[in-house]
Amino acid sequence: MRKPSHFFITLFVILTLVLAFGLRFYAANHLNVDHDETTYLIASNSYANYIREEKLNWLSWETWNYEHPSLNKIIFGLALLTQDPLEKVLQNDLIDMAPIKEQQAWEYALAARYVSVGFGSLAVLLLSILNPLAGLFLAVDTLAIKYTSEVYLEALPMLASLLAVVAYSRFYNYFTNHSKNRKKAWLWLLVSAASLGVTAASKYIYCVAGLAIGIHWIFSVILKKLPLRSLYTLLGWGVLSVFVFFILDPYLWVHTIERLEKTLSYHFRFQASPHVANANYPFWQPLAWLFSPFAAYRPIHDPQANNAFLFSIDTLVFFLALIGLPRTYKRYHVFFLWIVIGLALLFMWGSKWAQYPLIIIAPWCFSAAQGFFTLIDLFKANILIKPSTAKV
Repeated sequence: MRKPSHFFITLFVILTLVLAFGLRFYAANHLNVDHDETTYLIASNSYANYIREEKLNWLSWETWNYEHPSLNKIIFGLALLTQDPLEKVLQNDLIDMAPIKEQQAWEYALAARYVSVGFGSLAVLLLSILNPLAGLFLAVDTLAIKYTSEVYLEALPMLASLLAVVAYSRFYNYFTNHSKNRKKAWLWLLVSAASLGVTAASKYIYCVAGLAIGIHWIFSVILKKLPLRSLYTLLGWGVLSVFVFFILDPYLWVHTIERLEKTLSYHFRFQASPHVANANYPFWQPLAWLFSPFAAYRPIHDPQANNAFLFSIDTLVFFLALIGLPRTYKRYHVFFLWIVIGLALLFMWGSKWAQYPLIIIAPWCFSAAQGFFTLIDLFKANILIKPSTAKV
């Protein structure tokens, strides 16, 4: 069977990117206001005003929404510079679960939503370059579409964490194949470290990708695929990631230890909050979000589609991802580790909000592509009759 030409693969990737952008742009203009969008827009507008007024030191002193790093909200703030100055965004300017274009601050919300659309589309492009079919699955996955089309903190860390893993994989392949061009290997490792720093500066939970990289590296040393002394390189990779994270999160530039402790303690306290208790999601809820994210509606947390999606194949992607796990394990260990570690964290973590499975949605779609190829191989091996063995 002839392999698709480079031209058709490139065309497929471009069409996938256009599809991803179109579906997210449509969703951004049709999704009702989600619960956290007002909170993030309030913070982003404050950052926009600090930048507009050249009060850059206040990027460090702003404490609204301290539970999450500030990079993503600052980027939203940059997008808000395209709008007329707004002294303050009020809670009733963007009302939960109400139609977006009926809100007083709808133009500001859309400006920030389009940032998410851009980063979400770039994540699709990156995964498409790695595996075109995986990119297509990510392009049309409705859970991914929803949370990369809103003023949420998911799109940028999803892109950055994927780049961190892809860049590490390139480093690993260059290094273990004894390539003469080691400079490229080290360059990819630098990209990986910097991308993980961007991930941490956007939203902490997406750093599960970094755990997958670290564990894969240690296993590779144990299996003697990487030399023992490379553990020093792993340590340097981690230090560089932390440095980039610190540089990109102005909130931690002052009272660093105290503020980091305050942020982390918030998340652990939140697990025991009435908000989480009232939701009463089972430990396996992340799988339900991946299987059929909009099958149920609960007022405490609104995952409704509100006709913002033109179609959905999430359930198909779910089953293909399960089928593809063995093939992913055999051929792409770091992606398999990413899924396993991410699911373990999601199962153990008390809050089960619908956006959390996006920490593994990229490798999940990658596994779905492997599931599709697994079925194709089974079909060719067991269904198709080879001409040489056909009865005449």
